[in-house]
Amino acid sequence: MKQLSLKTVCIFFAAVFTCAYSFAQPNVEQFKQVFDKQLQQLKPDGTSKRTVKFVSVVAGKSNGGYYRFNVTAYIHDYGAGYPANRYYGQTCVGKMDNWPFDMVMIEGAWKIQGRFTVSSPDRTCKDNPGAGVEATPLASVPGAAYEAGKNIAPAAVDPKAVSGLYLGQYASYGTGGTFLGGMGFTLLANKTYYDLDKKRGGTYVYDPQKATISFKGGFLSGQTGTNVKNTGFQLSSTIHCEPWR
Repeated sequence: MKQLSLKTVCIFFAAVFTCAYSFAQPNVEQFKQVFDKQLQQLKPDGTSKRTVKFVSVVAGKSNGGYYRFNVTAYIHDYGAGYPANRYYGQTCVGKMDNWPFDMVMIEGAWKIQGRFTVSSPDRTCKDNPGAGVEATPLASVPGAAYEAGKNIAPAAVDPKAVSGLYLGQYASYGTGGTFLGGMGFTLLANKTYYDLDKKRGGTYVYDPQKATISFKGGFLSGQTGTNVKNTGFQLSSTIHCEPWR
């Protein structure tokens, strides 16, 4: 059996690592696909057709499995109305101007979190002048229209590839989803944490193999969170902590 050189082995493992990383990191086209799908699901009543036109989508930094994208886009909503009653509906156009969104893997599927509702003054509506006529023609709206099925995204990633500890502000909830106002805290990258008043702080140890986080000092001293994911962790049988959004 031919023995591989150290250089060949290193190149092989470097390639494997690169492929695994690219497989886990969502790209812009994948973001557009999920973003358009979620916006279509939120299409207002009376809207016959919704078109998303992207001006720009810029990928930002990741944080514990949350992947930031900044979006500038227009949402064109056309409603046909009821021509038989001489009501020809409306055309509404909304703009997202560099709005931030986070893409995260939840239960094996990509989801996008952020503000999806566009309201006045970022959204304007006009009555259509006739049957089948848009008050604001789609062609006059800036950006490139997203067409489902023509923008092919990579296969879904392994949820384990994007698991991890979210760094930032957390909120805590009790049984039945009751918000626990005095249990908020912030996790920092230097392995320290503090409460929302920045007075009762301490340190923490995150174990990715056991998916646990243990606290020392501060108001959470002695507590251990379990089942740590990028979407939060269980602090006790009755308290769940998750990123504040």
